[in-house]
Amino acid sequence: MPSSSPRNLLPIVGAYLPVPVVGAALSALWDVGATPDGGAEDMVLRGTALTPPLFLPVVLLAGAVAARGGGTRGRVGAGVVSAVAGAFLAGSTANLPNDFAAARSAGTPRALTAGLAAIHIALSIGLLYNAIPTLTGRPTGSAAV
Repeated sequence: MPSSSPRNLLPIVGAYLPVPVVGAALSALWDVGATPDGGAEDMVLRGTALTPPLFLPVVLLAGAVAARGGGTRGRVGAGVVSAVAGAFLAGSTANLPNDFAAARSAGTPRALTAGLAAIHIALSIGLLYNAIPTLTGRPTGSAAV
């Protein structure tokens, strides 16, 4: 099993960043909103069926950068990453029926919304696996050797 490390967070976030960019472009193209009555303007603060709220990836990136630092800065960064991961996990599960309704209303493929949810679940697990040891002050796999 790979060892957890806050140094893994930035590459994970970097690999993820194209997802909200493409989702935002598709949301704008198809005018998909957060609800069946919403539109692409929802993407910045509420998210859509095809993209998370766009402020979250920005906050996630800042947290991943901060988590690489030591001490309090690293713990705060890990806390920010953990909070965003929790939001992604909750949004990908609890909000999925609403996302499907918004996608259906806009006429977009349900598979895109399901795919985004799957990506966010996997992303959340990876982020939490690498952030929680720093947040709690426990040694990571590489530091414990």
